[in-house]
Amino acid sequence: MKTFSVLALGVIVCLGAVTPVDAAMQYGRTRGDQVCVYKDVNYIGTEQCYNAGDEIPNLGAQSKSISSLRIFGRATVTVYENRSFEGRSAEFNSDVPDLGRRTMQGNTTWSDHIESLRVGGVSRNGNVGSGNGNINDQRNPGDYRRNQPQQPRNGICVYERANYEGRSECWDEGERIPDLASQGRNWNGQISSIRLFGRSVAVVYQDSRYRGESLTVDRDIPDLGAIRGRRGNGNGRGRGNGRNLESWNDQISSIQVQAQRRY
Repeated sequence: MKTFSVLALGVIVCLGAVTPVDAAMQYGRTRGDQVCVYKDVNYIGTEQCYNAGDEIPNLGAQSKSISSLRIFGRATVTVYENRSFEGRSAEFNSDVPDLGRRTMQGNTTWSDHIESLRVGGVSRNGNVGSGNGNINDQRNPGDYRRNQPQQPRNGICVYERANYEGRSECWDEGERIPDLASQGRNWNGQISSIRLFGRSVAVVYQDSRYRGESLTVDRDIPDLGAIRGRRGNGNGRGRGNGRNLESWNDQISSIQVQAQRRY
């Protein structure tokens, strides 16, 4: 009888240890491609989750009260400073435990400054969702992480649209592209945002073969339209020289990827 009691107790203890793991696995599977937002940092406080393809033009009670967010599956989220997807914006494709550490242009952080959002990724019916109201829109598969080129350890990625959206392409440190029109996907005059990886910097040129006005990019640029081309004015994100440009959006024709950035 004593032996039976000990065995029964052991079985109960084992079941108790296994059950939470199974529950967590099941819970993780039900998440799918989602974005969850939280009132406080480190994913604490009121939680609200949205699926791929969802568009929230007015967050209501959550407006200006989001401090952290989590990304599940292959989802991405674009957040906006104002209602109806207006004002400054940023795209996130990984967890952000403290939005107070993510800044907009200027010194303002994203903590308690989000009023609307769009969720991209794979929609609930299995189609690619762009977060622009049409969950079947597959014209820009580069918007979604599963279709994006592998990010380099040291190098750059360029994007067709602002906030790192649209089709994309990456190059490793040391690569030189004298004519973006000769690339298989023709990037000449098609670049609207740039991301840097590792210690790399990029020198971009208005004309092919590294001619015309140039800009040294030493940090991520979510919107090249905000970067003026006037001599010596990189708006804190680069250094320009040569003849004037209204902005750098869709103005890049050649690129050099270098290794000069310091952390």
